[in-house]
Amino acid sequence: MPASSPSLPAPKGPLGDMAPIREPARSVALWLSWGAALGAVACAMVLLTQQTELQTLRREVTRLQRTGGPSEKGEGDPWQNLWEQEQSPGGAEAWENGERSRRRRAVLTRKQKKKRSVLHLVPTNITSKEDSDVTELMWQPALKRGRGLEAQGYFVRVWDAGVYLLYSQVLFHDVTFTMGQVVSREGQGRQETLFRCIRSMPSNPDWAYNSCYSAGVFHLHQGDILSVVIPRARAKLSLSPHGTFLGVVKL
Repeated sequence: MPASSPSLPAPKGPLGDMAPIREPARSVALWLSWGAALGAVACAMVLLTQQTELQTLRREVTRLQRTGGPSEKGEGDPWQNLWEQEQSPGGAEAWENGERSRRRRAVLTRKQKKKRSVLHLVPTNITSKEDSDVTELMWQPALKRGRGLEAQGYFVRVWDAGVYLLYSQVLFHDVTFTMGQVVSREGQGRQETLFRCIRSMPSNPDWAYNSCYSAGVFHLHQGDILSVVIPRARAKLSLSPHGTFLGVVKL
């Protein structure tokens, strides 16, 4: 019988160890390739979504530009609209013009307040003139503001022209059947009656008390003289400040 040759052992070393190492390497490479593919797909989906949103925003902006934007319908942020107006070519100029107008109105208002004159007078004495059948009242200021009016005994002189409110009241204690006062103006070479007040009086001396009040708005000129006259000599009236008074207020 032929002798059988002995079996040779498998070679050891680097060549013998390569077979078991190749299998894990292939698995890792396969997983890495799948991960890269999935990442690429995810990035593509994100890019597609962003592209769709961008196109939607572009269409919305185009629609707003064609329709005039939300400001025409009363929508949107008012502060944003104001900022856009100020940033527009004519917005800054319009804002400056409006600010100048507001400052000018404020200055005019302060000037008007400074020029507004008030004069409230109360009687100090009366003088009866038999020849002209009148009774005149002498006045003194109880309240004065401004320099446009001045009390001068029986008269009030106007130094500042303008529109004025005039009011007058006299408290009578007289049995004459009718009593009253006349407020007149003298200036520019003429004299005119501004207003008059007439009141009926009781015949009983104990009840013969009655006040006569009247008022009006008039345009007075510089240098005008105002006076209150009772068209009856020896008229009996009260000199109390709450019963008889005269007032002039510039409007």
